[in-house]
Amino acid sequence: MDTERPVGLDARYLTVTAEAFGWDLAWDEEELAMRCGPWTVRARFAPSGAFVVAVAEGPDGSLGQMSMPQVLEIVETRS
Repeated sequence: MDTERPVGLDARYLTVTAEAFGWDLAWDEEELAMRCGPWTVRARFAPSGAFVVAVAEGPDGSLGQMSMPQVLEIVETRS
């Protein structure tokens, strides 16, 4: 993982959770891209590491903007 990624609690929690559920992760500045099967989630974080917003795409298309609890539900149930 990139050492330039945000290190706040939200960023850390989502990273650890996604890794635990087998998602592939890639950091790009303040954005975390996660992939697992047909699912892709892109989560944006403030420089402090606080969650801002995410968008997800699955087998049926885009799910639009999501909150952190919604992202965690996808990560935990779609792996």
